[in-house]
Amino acid sequence: MKISNRRRLLQVLLIAGAWLSVVGKSSGQPISVSVKIDQPGPQISQDALGLSYETGLLAPGADGVRYFRPDNLPLLRLFKTLGVKSLRIGGNSVDDPKIPLPALDDVRAFFDFARAAGVKVIYSVRLHDGDAPSAAQYAKLIHDHYADVLASFAIGNEPDYYKDYAVYLPKWTAIRDAIVAVYPDATFCGPDTNPIPALIQKMVQGLGNSSGHLIQITQHSYPFGCSYKNPQAAWKGGDVTQLIPFDAAVSREKMLSPGAYKVYEKIQQGMAEAVKGSALSYRLTETSSYWFSGLQGASDRYAAALWAADYLHWWVAKGADGLNFHNGDRTGGSVSLPCRYAAFVTAGKGYEVRPLSYGLKLFSLGGQGRSLPVSIASAPSQNVAAYAVVGSENMVAVTVINKNSDRTSGTAEVAIRFDHERADAPAQAIFLTAKGDDIAASAGEVLLGGSLITEDGKWNGKWMPLPPSADKETIKLTLRPASAVVVKLKLQ
Repeated sequence: MKISNRRRLLQVLLIAGAWLSVVGKSSGQPISVSVKIDQPGPQISQDALGLSYETGLLAPGADGVRYFRPDNLPLLRLFKTLGVKSLRIGGNSVDDPKIPLPALDDVRAFFDFARAAGVKVIYSVRLHDGDAPSAAQYAKLIHDHYADVLASFAIGNEPDYYKDYAVYLPKWTAIRDAIVAVYPDATFCGPDTNPIPALIQKMVQGLGNSSGHLIQITQHSYPFGCSYKNPQAAWKGGDVTQLIPFDAAVSREKMLSPGAYKVYEKIQQGMAEAVKGSALSYRLTETSSYWFSGLQGASDRYAAALWAADYLHWWVAKGADGLNFHNGDRTGGSVSLPCRYAAFVTAGKGYEVRPLSYGLKLFSLGGQGRSLPVSIASAPSQNVAAYAVVGSENMVAVTVINKNSDRTSGTAEVAIRFDHERADAPAQAIFLTAKGDDIAASAGEVLLGGSLITEDGKWNGKWMPLPPSADKETIKLTLRPASAVVVKLKLQ
């Protein structure tokens, strides 16, 4: 794909900005990041990075062409470029009676795509007024042809309408039994609900054993709430033109605020407590920033890249199996909206890559291995997150995210300290930056490793060697406001 002169100039300027992140003079206060390699934590799942889509997307579009098909080369390339390893199908459309369930040929095309993309699938079947024979038909097809691609089945989506667990459980188990009848070793995740601690605890207690076939507890989370002040306006009359969005500038800052961790902690602790003492894992199978398809000017801007990288690292460091970011050109059931929180949307010769994708890619570059303990010492005014992982042969990756969006005082001088000396091989770094260090930067104004991710799914980002240092246990660098880095090195 040809890149315009303007875009080439932008790349040059941002590459220069990334270099200044290493050698430029810092105006910020020093930050110390300490990494302990001798105390590795949990292994990060290979399927940690995932996307989620509406079941309704499996059907052919108005042009008769399916979104998920094995010859959709730009989409396949983009999945592989970003490092997507988990693909969940569900969303509101799986339980919306106004939306037809996919035909078997749609399911075949989808799984052929998933196999070509190298992902594991969480496949949802209808629960609300569900059809057990239909669920069994899908399961038989998957069992006979795609068992190697399936991670698990999910039954229903956000079953908040079942106020009574005694009503919910028989409906869930009836669908499960129909699937197991044709797929005896099928596994399941659930309840795929918004955070309801009592429901997930009952799921674990009632189904968290081999006879229940349940292997994973799943929930959804949009930690910053609704994109609109009055979502009921669309639900009651279907008139989305009456929706009133929240302020985008305030919402961007909210995404990067340290206060967000309190929201994450409440949800994570409920899930971790529910599976404690069992063999079950836990995962967010549908998540993003603001629900109701995201907030324009916030979910689709550079703030989302910094947020997503931090959010992913935070959850997997706590032991979560992974996260599936909801995606698509439009999201929702019979009331759908253009997807503002999408990682990418259909455009031109492939897909317009939104800023969120750069945060996902940053995680895939620095999130493979076992989590390492990290501590940060900084002034209260700094807003920096740091994470570390160790792979084979003491190869370590450290991710530092400067969420301070103040372009006049937000530069961060960082010293990364290890409890082992570095090997002789030089350390390398790759930087995430945006035009003008602006968290409101849009698609096309964000670079990773000095490169855009193009519409055809290609990315040519470069790692750069860090200057040598006499101190074998410390790496020093300067991070521009609203930027991030992955440092890769080998320790002795």
